[in-house]
Amino acid sequence: MTFVHSMRRGLVRGLAGTLFLAASAGLVRADGAAVWSIKGDHNTVYLAGSVHALPRDHAQLSPELEAAYRASTSIVMEVDLDNLNPLEAVEFVTSHGTLQPPTTLATVIGVERYASVVKVAESLELPEPAISRLEPWAAAMVLTQFALMKSGFDPQLGIDMQIAERARADQKPIDGLESVTDQLGIFESRSMDEQGKFLVDAANDVPKMHDDLERLVAAWRSADLRGLEREFLKERAQAPALYDQLLGARNGKWLPQIEALLGADHDVLVLVGTLHFVGQDGLLELLKRAGHKPLPLPAGGGNPAR
Repeated sequence: MTFVHSMRRGLVRGLAGTLFLAASAGLVRADGAAVWSIKGDHNTVYLAGSVHALPRDHAQLSPELEAAYRASTSIVMEVDLDNLNPLEAVEFVTSHGTLQPPTTLATVIGVERYASVVKVAESLELPEPAISRLEPWAAAMVLTQFALMKSGFDPQLGIDMQIAERARADQKPIDGLESVTDQLGIFESRSMDEQGKFLVDAANDVPKMHDDLERLVAAWRSADLRGLEREFLKERAQAPALYDQLLGARNGKWLPQIEALLGADHDVLVLVGTLHFVGQDGLLELLKRAGHKPLPLPAGGGNPAR
């Protein structure tokens, strides 16, 4: 298996799913609804929590999300999936995530830790050469994506991909809050020590990924926000700086863009990983502090506020 082939499989297919599984994001439902609305001067902006990868038996859209989608003229996502360049992630990893000879992943994280990572990779049918010259963050991305593919959770069934496909068919424009390289740059900017720990943690999580995801989706369906937030805080404790960059910092960058949508003359659906709505640095709290009043859509969809 060539390097480029490995990267195509590991990064292009379902990149968003990998990024946010790494942060335990996107698998939560709040107060019986994962969709909120904010009134603008002449429009409504809907905020929806996305699940980036789902098994087939949990892939249906909620009535609330269906209602918000139907009411919206345009869609805003974390990245613009309608115009996503499939080589962008590969090119970024090639230029920013590849170690320069004679350095190898084994020399960066240590022979013993490398051997444990390789053992997990081989259990996923991911050959050692595919990760041996990658920086730790990139190796973790590929490893996690292969584990996701084996788990039965399909990024193609994720809420993002489903909405993107429907929007293309319905000719609803899609915009992005950031680029793929913005997302990958968060991982690439971490120190080698942080990256090494992130990779080892990712490898240790592989054997329990399916059970973890099953538990998270079950909690998402039963609206157990507090339980999932507790789980997230456990994960954040392992790498607080990284997790704060993945969630709080990005929320702060997105806030002005979301506020600007309130000045549009048509309704807009904003779809991001649901954990972006959680906590003091979550989008709901940031919007409230900015003077807005996000309201949950009625259970079952109902009629979105006009």
